[in-house]
Parts: sequence; C-alpha cells; structure tokens
Amino acid sequence: MKQIFRNALTWLCLLAAAPHAGGEAAARRPSAPRVLLIGVDGADLVVIDRLIAAGRLPTFARLEREGAFGLLRSREPLLSPIVWTTIATGRKAEEHGVLDFVEFGRDGAATPITSARRRVPALWNILGQFGRTSGFVGWYASYPAERVAGFEVSDRLGFHQVRSARAVAGATFPESLAAELREQFGEPAVDLQATRRRFLADPAAELSPDGAARLDQLARIHATSEFYRRVLPHLQARFATDLLAVYFEGVDACQHLFMEDAPPRLPGVSDADFRAFSVTVDRYYEYQDEVLADLLRLAGPGTVTIVVSDHGFKSGAERPRTSGRADTGRAPLWHRLHGVVFLHGGPAVPAHIPGASILDVAPTVLALLRVPQSRELAGRPLSEGFRAGALREVPSVARYRALPKARPAPSGGEDPEAVQKLMALGYLSGNGRGAAHDADGRTAASFVNEATALSGSGDLDGALRAFGKAVALDPKNVNGLLAAAAIYLRRGEAERARPLIERASAAEPDSFWVHVQRASWAVETGRFPEAESELAAAGKADDRLPILYFAKARLAQARGDGATALQELARARSLTDADDLNAEILLLQAEAHAILGRFAEAHRDLDQAARIASAASLSAARGELALREKDYGAAARHFARALRSSPQSSPLERKLGSALASGGSPAEAEAAFRRAISSARTDPERENAYGDLSLLLQSERKEAEALATLRQAVDRLPRSHVLFGMLGAAEGRKGNIDGAIAAYERSIALKPTALACKTLAALLVGKKGSRDRALSLWKESLEIDPNQSDVRDFLRQFGGGDIPPS
Repeated sequence: MKQIFRNALTWLCLLAAAPHAGGEAAARRPSAPRVLLIGVDGADLVVIDRLIAAGRLPTFARLEREGAFGLLRSREPLLSPIVWTTIATGRKAEEHGVLDFVEFGRDGAATPITSARRRVPALWNILGQFGRTSGFVGWYASYPAERVAGFEVSDRLGFHQVRSARAVAGATFPESLAAELREQFGEPAVDLQATRRRFLADPAAELSPDGAARLDQLARIHATSEFYRRVLPHLQARFATDLLAVYFEGVDACQHLFMEDAPPRLPGVSDADFRAFSVTVDRYYEYQDEVLADLLRLAGPGTVTIVVSDHGFKSGAERPRTSGRADTGRAPLWHRLHGVVFLHGGPAVPAHIPGASILDVAPTVLALLRVPQSRELAGRPLSEGFRAGALREVPSVARYRALPKARPAPSGGEDPEAVQKLMALGYLSGNGRGAAHDADGRTAASFVNEATALSGSGDLDGALRAFGKAVALDPKNVNGLLAAAAIYLRRGEAERARPLIERASAAEPDSFWVHVQRASWAVETGRFPEAESELAAAGKADDRLPILYFAKARLAQARGDGATALQELARARSLTDADDLNAEILLLQAEAHAILGRFAEAHRDLDQAARIASAASLSAARGELALREKDYGAAARHFARALRSSPQSSPLERKLGSALASGGSPAEAEAAFRRAISSARTDPERENAYGDLSLLLQSERKEAEALATLRQAVDRLPRSHVLFGMLGAAEGRKGNIDGAIAAYERSIALKPTALACKTLAALLVGKKGSRDRALSLWKESLEIDPNQSDVRDFLRQFGGGDIPPS
C-alpha cells in the first residue's frame, strides 16, 4: 500500500510539472533534456566511415568523436514505412500495422500509406499522454496529421510522397500550419540546375533519358530536404517542443538511383552514366552532413541529438547485379540489415554502442524525457551511450492509451506521381496501380511483409497464414509463394513446398528466387544434379546475392563435401550483414567443420552464432556436434533444451532419442521416439520416427514389438517403401518368409532400391518357380548400384546369363 501511495505521488508530481500541451511556446522543465531526433534513411556506416577517413564528413566525424555511436540492427522486411514506424512506436511491424508503401481507398484508388493504418501509439501520441510536447516533420506514414501536443508536418507537405501542390486537408497539425509555412517559406522549389551543380561530376554533362529521369527524381527529393532544412528553425522557435524530430529520405533515394553508377564500375554501366553519376552518392552524403551541421546548431547545451537510419546500403563489391531502382520491386536487395545510431550532446558520452536495435530508439527517447516505458515495448534505453545515472528510472506502465478510432485519410484520388516515384526507386513492380488488395484496402504485398515480420519473430504458423492471405488475393504472388515454400522446406515438408514452387515457376520461370528455391527443394529431396543446374541458372541472373552461395554450400554439404561448403559459406558471409542469414551460415559452417573432424572450429562457430541464432536452433546444433564427438549425455541435454523452445518438434525428439539410445538409456529413448511419432506433422517425419523406434526395439531384442510397430507403421503410411523394406526384414527375422516376400514386393513396387531387390531375390531363389524372378531382381539391383560384387557372384552362381557391366 505504501508503494502504491509513493507511485501515486510520483505521478502527481510529474503531472504538476508538465507544461500545458499545444501552447505557442510550452514552458520548459530544466530537469528534462530536449531531444532532437534525426532520421536519415539508408545511411550506412561503411560509406560514412570511408568518407570520414577522406575528411569529407566533418559533422558525422564530430558525432563519432564527441558522442556514442554504433550499428543499429533493423528488422525484416527492410522497407522504409515499416521500419520508420517501428522506430517511432517501438513496436514490431506485425504489431503496428503499417506494412506497405501503398494502400487503396474505398474508391479503389492507390495512395501512399497513411497514418490510419497504424494500430498502436507513436511517440507523438505517447508524449502527449504524459504532458510532454513533440514536433515531427516529414515522418513516414504520418498523413493525415494527428491531433498532438505540439505540431506535426506530415509526409505530404513536401515532395516526399506527393507533389506539394496536391497536398490536401490533413497535411499538418495545426491544420493552419501548412498555409503558414507556405506563406513564409513558399512552395518546396525544384531547382534542377542546383541539383546538377551539387551532385554531378560535370554539371553540364549530357544525360541519357534514363539518367535525366533519375536526376529529376533526385531534384524533387533534394527540394524536400531543403524545405525541411529551412522550416525547422522556425518550427523550433514557434513551438519549443520537448522532442523535435525530422526525417530525410535523400540518402536512401540517392543510393537507389545512383549507387549502381558508383565505383568500382559495374558491368552494364554506360560511359556516360559513370562519368556523370560516379560521384553522386558520395556528394549526397556530403550534403546530408551539411544539413546535420545546421540541425546541430538548433541543439542547446541540454539537448540530446539522436541520429538514426532504418537500414544500411550495399556498396562496392557487395552490390547485387539486380538493379536497385528498376521496375522490379527488388530494391530491398540493396539494403544492409544494420543502419547507424549516433547519440550526441547533453549526458551523451564518447562510447561504442553494441547490439542496438531499431526497437531501442523509442525507449531511449522516452527515458530521456522521463516518460514511462510501456511493458509492451520490446526494446530498451541505450544507457551505455550516456553517463551513469543520466537515464533515471521512471515507473513503467502496462500499456499506453489506445489510439482513437482511425478516420479514413481524406480522399485525393489516385496519385500516379507518387506511384511512379516508388517504381523509380525499385519498391513497386508493374505499374503499382490496380494491385491486388482486400476490401479494407490492404495489399497482397502488405500480407507478404507481415508474414516476413512474423517469420522473423519465430511465428512460422502465423507467417504461413499471412502468406496464404497474400496468395489468395494474388495467386501469382511469387514472393508469397516462394517464402511460404521456404518455410515448408525448413520444416522438412518438401511435398508441401513443391506445388508452391511450381506455381511460382509458372509465373516467373527465369526468376533468380525461383531457381534458388527449386534448387533448395532438389537438395532436400536428394536430386543433386538438378540442384546444381538450378544454382547455375540463378548465378547467371545475379552472382552477388548471398543466398546463392548459402544454397551452394547446402548442396556441397549434402554431397559430403565439407571443404567446398566452407568456401561457399565464406563467400555468402562476405555479401551479407543480415543476422538471420549469418546465423544459418554459422550453424551450417559448424556442421561442415564437424564433418571434417575440426571440432574446435565447430565450437567457435557455435559460440559466434550464440549472439544471433534462436535458442532452439543453437541448442540443436550443439546437440549435433556433441553426437559427433560421442558425448551422448551432453547431446541429450542440448536436444532437451531445444525441445523446451520447440516442444512439438518431431525431428528434435528423434535426435533426443538417438542421443539417449547411444548413451545407454533405451527406455527414455523409446519414449522420445514415441513422442516423435505423435508430434510428427508430415509423412516423412512419421516414417523416420517409426523407423527409429523399430530399430531401437530390434537392438533391444524386442522383435515382437518391433514387428508390431512396423505393421502399424505401414497401415498408417501405405506409400512408404522404406517402412515396407524394414517390415520385410523384420518378418524374415521372425521366420515368416511369405510375409517377408510380400513386404519386399510392396517396397519394390513403390520404389525399387538395390538392397530391397537383392534381398527379395535371395528369398525367392530357393522357392519353386521363382528362379527367373530372382535373377531379374539381381540384375535390377545391379542397374541401381553396379558396385555390388556379391550380386555378381549370385548371378554367376545361379546362371544369370549376361551380367551388367560394373
């Protein structure tokens, strides 16, 4: 009761000290530092550090020198409206609901995504609930502007989403602010000549039609950045908010438009484009550096400046062959998972920030402004970037006040200019209009993006449901079909993956991703030459995508070629900073090292993977390694730990059973195999579990139980040639020759194998009238596997006539 009373007093004091929300210049509290939040889309630390070393980015250099900085881990899918909404809310994509670039109104018209899609409060809502004020400028998916304590200039006032002359009611809050800014600062002005002078190697260069169109896109984005740069000092003085935030699109857009023209020169880049645009990306970083310098002048001595990017961007040898800006919808291939974070001013201290995530930005802002963090937020304040005690603890809350029911965005009709821009940057394919969408205006792509987010959070069943919705809306949605197939392949459900891959193949037979998934399916089903052919075709399409080399490594590993697998994995790692893929690379690398007997290297791989791999996959990999080292007790412990994370995994139960059996615990192993049977999702999983159980029972000399298990298994799985073959062997051991013959005949009818054919032949050769059948079976066995000297001896002994050559 005393604690409740103390908490109540705390809240009363906070509320008493809070300024009146929305005032012309809200009163300030000396104890609460101001926060300046600057979003720089696509800013990449590799490029930044290269240009700092060349002395070309003095402001970024100052941020690194005087404050804390580090990589900022993003979350898939790496699409700007999704990630910037995560940054503003502290919530994952599947929770906040902003899942695509576009949506559709009730009139069927396409429009850039709106704030009405967001399901959870953003910083501008949260701060107002606790007596703090905020001002946001140009933030993604902020139109229509919401009623806030402070102000909001949505992404519709400049050229970011639509031409400014088309901006309609709701572009700002207060609504009169749009007219006020236009009256004082005019329209955002596109100055093509200024853009040429600033960003081209030769401002007078003659450009191709494609180059001129790209430069026109850059000029519009440049104009928006300049508009924001000019209005921010006015807005700061006018509103004096606790949090001032601004978003700049230019670095990312410039990279999508011109990174393919940057050095070293890529094949296919014309002489004219390389001469004109080879310096453009670097010059845009220099321009953004100047803008940052202006913004830092707005920061007072108590202001904490936070600069973040939503993802990084591939440069140099990492760049894919696939265009980052063509009409393909493949722009995210050029994104790197890690953006940047800089903390500067106030209590920030020079430091390296390890392990920061986009989910940590909102909690850091809230902590600096002494606002409680909701327990719904998964991130944490980045306390290592500040002096000790700077981020004082404030009581948390269970959740923030829910948003009022979203009102539909004001209808402005279809916006072909906005759609054209998203196409030019490589985010939309086709014409972007008339895309498949549901009655609520959600696109098929938004369901694919939701599924990707759910998969990244470990909810594979939820991901499959979302992929299903996408494909129901758009039956030829290749992204949805292939991504769902990939989940089934991860689960070992190759037969469920196959029809999805076939549908994707029919829609885009020459797609890089179709080739890779066909190869993955072929590896999973043992069709190695087919997999090799598909990967060769994928490499012709684009040989700079990491998944190609990971797939090649899986093929090499399946063939038992650990040395080649390691080479391919090294190439894959050189092309990606994505944690999810790097985790898979390290786990496969550990397996390759273990196969080669390099156990110390395998342990180092798994220690590295511990940072980024899921608990279940890491424990399973440690169990596999312990099995190879014949440390069966450790293997059983690791598999049991993995099962706590994935309690219904039949493959893990089988692994646990194998470890227990090898470690001398047959009763516990039998229980594990029986659980594997009951939890199996697919027929192959059931087949494997039944096989393991019957072999265990046989090893324990429980022949009757083994035989009963196999009879039950073939009743349940009448298409399993493997189980019928095992049943034939069990019947033979019991002396039931007729039963053994019948089981082997069934196995061979389903799928002949060398072992089944020669075993049945041996059973038949002594039976009256069965000699010719036995001889034909031995010959069939040799055709399947010519390297069987015992079968050749049988044929010579029983007069088999012409013996197939070895």
